[in-house]
Amino acid sequence: MKKRLLLWATCIFAVAGSAYADNIPLSSTQESLLQTAAEAFSQGNYRPAAEALPALENTYMGSWVGYWSLQPRLNTLTQEQYLQYSARFPDGVAHHLLRRQWLIQLAHRQDWNNFTSVYQSGQKPDLIQLRCDALRDPALENENVVSPFFLWSSAPANNHSCNAMARDGLQQGLITQDQLWQRLQQMFEASAFSAARHFAPYLNGQAGTQLTATIDHPDSWIQMHIQQNGTGSWSGTQTRLLELALLRLTTIHPLQTVQFVQQIHTLNAAQKARVLYNCAFQATQTFRPESGSWYQLAYNTDPQFHPQPEMLAWMVRTAIRVGRWTMVNDAVTLMNPPQSQQRQWQFWKAVAMLQLGHTVQAKAELGTLASPWTYYGQLAMAALGQSLDLNTNTAAEPEDVALPVLQETASERAAIKLYQLGLYYDALSEWDHDLSTLSTPGQIKATARMAFQQQAWLLGIHASSLIPHGGDWRQGYVLPYAQEISGAANQTGLRRAFLAGLIRQESGFAFGIRSDVGAQGLMQVMPTTAEWLQSHIPAAANADLHSIRGNLVLGSNYLSLQQQSFGGSELLAAAAYNAGPGAPKRWLSRWDGPNQGPWAGPIFTANIPYRQTRHYVQSVLTNTIIYAAILDRQAQNIWPQWQLKATTPGEH
Repeated sequence: MKKRLLLWATCIFAVAGSAYADNIPLSSTQESLLQTAAEAFSQGNYRPAAEALPALENTYMGSWVGYWSLQPRLNTLTQEQYLQYSARFPDGVAHHLLRRQWLIQLAHRQDWNNFTSVYQSGQKPDLIQLRCDALRDPALENENVVSPFFLWSSAPANNHSCNAMARDGLQQGLITQDQLWQRLQQMFEASAFSAARHFAPYLNGQAGTQLTATIDHPDSWIQMHIQQNGTGSWSGTQTRLLELALLRLTTIHPLQTVQFVQQIHTLNAAQKARVLYNCAFQATQTFRPESGSWYQLAYNTDPQFHPQPEMLAWMVRTAIRVGRWTMVNDAVTLMNPPQSQQRQWQFWKAVAMLQLGHTVQAKAELGTLASPWTYYGQLAMAALGQSLDLNTNTAAEPEDVALPVLQETASERAAIKLYQLGLYYDALSEWDHDLSTLSTPGQIKATARMAFQQQAWLLGIHASSLIPHGGDWRQGYVLPYAQEISGAANQTGLRRAFLAGLIRQESGFAFGIRSDVGAQGLMQVMPTTAEWLQSHIPAAANADLHSIRGNLVLGSNYLSLQQQSFGGSELLAAAAYNAGPGAPKRWLSRWDGPNQGPWAGPIFTANIPYRQTRHYVQSVLTNTIIYAAILDRQAQNIWPQWQLKATTPGEH
């Protein structure tokens, strides 16, 4: 059997030219083969897909079955096998995924001949690591119009492929010493010290040895060179190394770094500002009280200096935490247009105006942001004293609105089938491809409705999120498993709207979804958490992690425990559900911002150090308010949802 399969793998794609049977449903035999192949693929087994392909290759699922037969064995795949697949399935999402993964594999093998062939066979890949790999390919040297340094400086500091490309470029003289120093500065600002260490040998003279010392012992290096050079004018190389050493020291001892900056005069204003912004950034991650004054010091040192976007984002968050409202405007003014025009910074700038007494202008800005469908839109409504009342939208969104009748495409059928097979992330890839071909909100809404009719809840929610101005709300806030969710909420004392809002964010109601770290089901419960609950909570003792009802029992009990431990706060319970209970407890123990008043919750949420948790809490509570309006059939006061302190006991 094994020998026959290997032989089959070399010729399964030899037949080409027949049209896909896009409009023909799968037979029961094909459905069974497809189910078996998908289940095996999800466990890393390619053989059932290879066996099923002859019966399925001419169907709308053919390219995916072929993908399943090859992707699990990329490490041993041959160029011939890839080309046979590519000839049989020359386009589509599955081909796009396999081509990208095969290019990564070829670059890893440094098989540049085959890399060249695949790279030139279609559109240039959008992954920056593959663009860097292409620069390492001698045959593609004349096809690249982007300089190695430009590409390198645009990549994440720890990107292995781009750093390997840069080392090649340095050896070939395509990257200058000045450019290397610029990139090292970026790496130190990104705390990518391990990656930076690999470039020490490429610095001229003794600078490489000293670079390693600035990483390992920055304070000692600085002290020693102060003794040697004083605090006045240093050489160019020594000043560059000093700036790197200070950037490294910000991650260890920011207060000492500030003292050094004020003591040593060889740095120019821009260099001092850069280091001080990094000090403030490091300090604000743990709510250090000095962070606000350090941001102010950095700004005053060089008001024209433009720090990294992430530094400016945290400058705003720090300013609202410590009540430095003029600093909010300073930070937004320094942002580049794409960043400054984001809703979050426009919102906090309007709040700063409100706090500073510019009421008319602030209300005008808030009015442009107000919307029931987004986090900052809801907060803008609250700041304007508006409640969230979805009933006022019924006239604009009647149930009998005529939607365009769209012919179901092969891509839509494939996305729905992948969803039904439990391959949710592949389903989303196929679904996104189909959505990209739609041009009007009506088309997107009709497609979303079709997904909901097929109970592909996650796909429908995703499509609905692309419709502007919240016109999707009847569709986008579906509530499948309503009876089970209500039962779990009643048994655990949670608000039904809160539980529904969290599930929508966790899984989009895709009951079989599994994250890359192993979280499972509607409420994305980790198996270890499930085991703990089963042994400690009587009501969860017999709950099955993999069933809808059991997953809800486990997840709702865990969420209820978090809410109880944080005094009833849904905000903190959501943060604990995502980041673990230790994280919000740690943040609260250091929190020096407001604890009371309407702005306490939004300001605390804006300052959550974990980006994923910050966005998660914002999304969950935004969902919660909308579900509350739908389920309660009445207007919702937004402010009570955002309190750090407990809600009224028994208020569900």
